[in-house]
Amino acid sequence: MLVDVKKGGVTTIPGLNQIQFEGFSRFIDQGLMEELSKFQKIEDLDHEIQFHLFVETSQLVEPLIKERDAVYDSLTYSSEFYVLAGLIWRASKDRSTRMQEQIIFLGSIPLMNSLGSFIVNGIYRIVINQILQSPWHLLSVRIGP
Repeated sequence: MLVDVKKGGVTTIPGLNQIQFEGFSRFIDQGLMEELSKFQKIEDLDHEIQFHLFVETSQLVEPLIKERDAVYDSLTYSSEFYVLAGLIWRASKDRSTRMQEQIIFLGSIPLMNSLGSFIVNGIYRIVINQILQSPWHLLSVRIGP
């Protein structure tokens, strides 16, 4: 909590855990989809085969283990991330199109627990935000007349 002398009020600063947790939640809910939507289709040189990711149908499944078990068994507390992918074939002779869809595994995403930390290989890890400094900015203080 900070006291603002000029305005005569009190300002509350949110806890670091809350900031970390909100940032991680934003990444899971929005950021992951935004980044995957930037993924362009992959096409062969003849433009006959295309590969697409359909991020609207992505799924983050429940973790297979509990936090406590991850610590005891030296495992990572994570969730598997799946997305729908499509492979499109275009036949140049008769201009027909055929598509095959399949849900694919993209990777495991470590999950943040309620304390704002991650469990990686059974060890609690924390992400610490660092304020970047400009190397050429110096603080000078004058004392006295």
